[in-house]
Amino acid sequence: MINPITNFLEGRKQKPLKEGKKDVLEIESEYSIPVWVANAAQRAKQLSLVSHPAKFSHPDARTTPIFIKSEFKADGLVRSGNVSTELADVVGNAAALDVYAFLSLVLEDGQTVLEHFEQSTPVLKQLLKVDDETFSNWRSGFLAVKSTDQSIKTDANIKQVYFPTPEGYTLLSVLYPSALITENKERLRKFKAYAEDFKPAREARKKKHYHAAGYADMPKLLIQKFGGTKPQNISKLNSNNGGQAWLLPCFPPEIGTHYTRLPKNDFFKSLPSRNENLQELLKALYRLFKIEDYTNKAIRQSRKKLMTQVFEWVLGFAMRIQEQPAGWSKAEGFDLPLTQRLWLDSAYQEQRDLSPNWQTEIAQQLSDWFIFTYNRLPKESTAKDIHLGDEEYRAFTQELLDFVAQHEEFIL
Repeated sequence: MINPITNFLEGRKQKPLKEGKKDVLEIESEYSIPVWVANAAQRAKQLSLVSHPAKFSHPDARTTPIFIKSEFKADGLVRSGNVSTELADVVGNAAALDVYAFLSLVLEDGQTVLEHFEQSTPVLKQLLKVDDETFSNWRSGFLAVKSTDQSIKTDANIKQVYFPTPEGYTLLSVLYPSALITENKERLRKFKAYAEDFKPAREARKKKHYHAAGYADMPKLLIQKFGGTKPQNISKLNSNNGGQAWLLPCFPPEIGTHYTRLPKNDFFKSLPSRNENLQELLKALYRLFKIEDYTNKAIRQSRKKLMTQVFEWVLGFAMRIQEQPAGWSKAEGFDLPLTQRLWLDSAYQEQRDLSPNWQTEIAQQLSDWFIFTYNRLPKESTAKDIHLGDEEYRAFTQELLDFVAQHEEFIL
């Protein structure tokens, strides 16, 4: 009959035998069942079985060991209870992790040594070849790994959040589900292109041959590291993972250039004032304003041309909003001034006759926006002395009204 415990100890003693630092007979004695298991039973109390180790948040965190085995619920959430895994983690003295390796040893019936100790099975007692009293003592020692501290202790190094409840807020200490993360890594490892199962498909791809099964990959994974050069100081599972956790990419959706951002409170405040094209136009205007002979006809025409381009840039945004379904500005959360609703929302088209001055008001608002935006140009590219004021405001408003009169399709 094969004794897996003997095989386990046989494997562990190979390293000291190779190192040759001790006498062979002494090593054989240390790794015999009566000696090694008795010693391990005494050291088991240095470990704690946990499901959510605190040291993943900070190596110095000291909290009550938490071991939770939650139930499966078809709620669609990614949480520990909804992931099928038998993994458990331990924290404590890294030098005693060999004890947990022993307790995790799977016997022929598929149960671990720890499970056998919990059930006080005759099978384990036979494998250990000890009397009832010794077995009972060892069992008490090993089950200390599952002892729970009745106190509830958290640590300032743990990430904490206030969670809203009907009574107010509850302060939660956020802990790391190491078994869930380990299971995630194992599944990704099998999924990765370098997995052995995908080898024929990879070879076919290199040779540009067809392969019926093919293979998939999961690019852009993020590796999060824990424990530095001593991952065993964090937890046993972290040590098994080499101190790495693989995180799936999680980015906000990218908004395409065709997306139209609808203004909620003020159309002009919603304009992208840092837009590259607009900034170039404003800088070109600034260079013209710096010229001393500002009244030169050619310069005035150039300025007017640039101003027209700025107006067109603004009205281009307005046109995209005018194409939206009628009544968009009546949705919850929108509170545009009436003049802007008349201008931008076709649902108000019939009301325009009741507000004959709305176009003038829009022109004034556009002039306000232009002068404000121009005066906010970055200091390194503009001169603080070229500041637009009331005179320019009146001139630009009139120019805009003239522009509108020539291009009614923009505002009417």
